[in-house]
Amino acid sequence: MKIKILHNNDSSAYDKLSATYGSVFNSADWLKMYADQLTLMGIYNDNENLIGSFFYYRSTKFGLPYIVNPPFAPHNGLFFVNPSQNKSNQNTFEKNVMELVSDFFKSISAVFLVTALPVGFKDTQPFLWKKFAVQPKYTYRVDLLQPENVLLENLTSEKRKSLNKAQKDGLIIKASDDIKVVSELVMKTFARQNKKVNIHLLNKILFEFAKPENSISFTAYENNKPIAASFCIHDKTTAYYIIGGYDSENKHHGAGVSTMWNCMLKAQSIGLKTFDFEGSMLPDVEKYFREFGGTMVPYFAITKAPALVEFVLKLVKGTLT
Repeated sequence: MKIKILHNNDSSAYDKLSATYGSVFNSADWLKMYADQLTLMGIYNDNENLIGSFFYYRSTKFGLPYIVNPPFAPHNGLFFVNPSQNKSNQNTFEKNVMELVSDFFKSISAVFLVTALPVGFKDTQPFLWKKFAVQPKYTYRVDLLQPENVLLENLTSEKRKSLNKAQKDGLIIKASDDIKVVSELVMKTFARQNKKVNIHLLNKILFEFAKPENSISFTAYENNKPIAASFCIHDKTTAYYIIGGYDSENKHHGAGVSTMWNCMLKAQSIGLKTFDFEGSMLPDVEKYFREFGGTMVPYFAITKAPALVEFVLKLVKGTLT
């Protein structure tokens, strides 16, 4: 097997593979938003047939060139077709692919590297053998195949009270018919938290990528004023919570919860199997996601940086990732 840049002449084969084995983050419409900063790699078998893919994103941080997952994407999009029939051969094939991928990331030039494997990839030994740091991360996933009443019962009592209060106080929760409203609420939240955001890319997601067939968004209104919104994207099986926001000057305890709950119900109604909160290592955010009754699912982040760079980054940022 070999890894090489995936060129246009393989785009048709890639589209077919990614539609079956990838996620919405592998779709051509999603990837093109990152332009030249994203490099799409192909995994080829000995017959030069495309069998898988992943990507990486180049940028700078603190003036240093680095490689990381693309903004708003939870992982590096790795997927591949395993042709083996029995379990031992499947394990060996996966090991060979992971060794190939780890060799690739070791070979590329960057002051530091941060990438993550999609949920389900557990064999990180090749990265450990090559002296990468492997860190467990977590997301919460809700099984949408459960009946709605079970989904509701799985919420914490606090979340159920919030939903009831929103209904009692007459909040209107409806599908977002004006994406500008979602954008304004999100930007208010980032400004309030003093967080930087790639506004150009966020606008591409909201105004160019998002379509009725690949996104779900709900907004909460009080007295005809939008006060909270949640925005998700999805593929054929899974909805991913991407971003949300609220108006701190007109906040209601049940507004954000209600928009998220309606996103979950909409995802269920269109036949999706899973709702993924795209997890967070921040305690307050983790608690908020946890209270929606999902199952904690691990995935793995891969990092590598010279000791001095890592030390400086930890001093400045508190953590490498």
